[in-house]
Amino acid sequence: MGRKALIGLGCALVFAVSVIVHAPATLLHLAPLPTELKLSGVNGTVWQGQVRQLRWQDQAVGPIQWDLHWHRLLTSATLEAAIKIKGPQGISGKGVVGFNGTELQLSRTLISAPASLLTRSVALPPSVAIEGRLDVIVREAVLAESGCQRLAGQFQWQQAGLTLPSGQLNAIPLHASLACDGQGVTAQGQGEAPSLSNKFSLSITPSGRYSVSGWLKPGPAYPESMKAPLSWLGSPDNQGRYRFSFRG
Repeated sequence: MGRKALIGLGCALVFAVSVIVHAPATLLHLAPLPTELKLSGVNGTVWQGQVRQLRWQDQAVGPIQWDLHWHRLLTSATLEAAIKIKGPQGISGKGVVGFNGTELQLSRTLISAPASLLTRSVALPPSVAIEGRLDVIVREAVLAESGCQRLAGQFQWQQAGLTLPSGQLNAIPLHASLACDGQGVTAQGQGEAPSLSNKFSLSITPSGRYSVSGWLKPGPAYPESMKAPLSWLGSPDNQGRYRFSFRG
């Protein structure tokens, strides 16, 4: 091969690599995304960029930043990126997300949200206020279309507080370990504090059905004015524990 041909080939390779490295993030608009998924304010490159807002049906989050791990494409044919995300209601998250064509993989992931968001999802009375932050920490997770394949993580309610017309309860101990249960997800938790002790088990199926059971036990620091609302759980057992069980 002649010298000019080698120079031409070298220039072509440099140009090709430059095109790939600097491919604009706006190419995401050409991807076969679900019609319910809308992206706006896309900038940067395919490898490192940002989406100002991602909207799925009536839910919106953003901005979302990513840093693609290109070496994972070469070593394991996995599309993997470090993600940072914020939501308009105080939701935030960061972690590593990967997809190999059949499974969604998560690692070193933290999702945090104000506990007050629960009042909207479970339709609590206006006189009830929930305080603190809810943190979901995922050390490792593998999710497939059939459901949960592998999960190791934990759930925490930080600076937990509950206000009722009858009084206020602070420093509620609530944390749980997360794991797969068949194809669903299970959370096993317990906590102990001067105000309240608890133990519970929560299971969620791939179809969204759930079951939760456990017990609550008021401690010596539990407000006397808040003991009356516990009566809707029934009478305590011989150890002073109020048992509960719900399905939905």
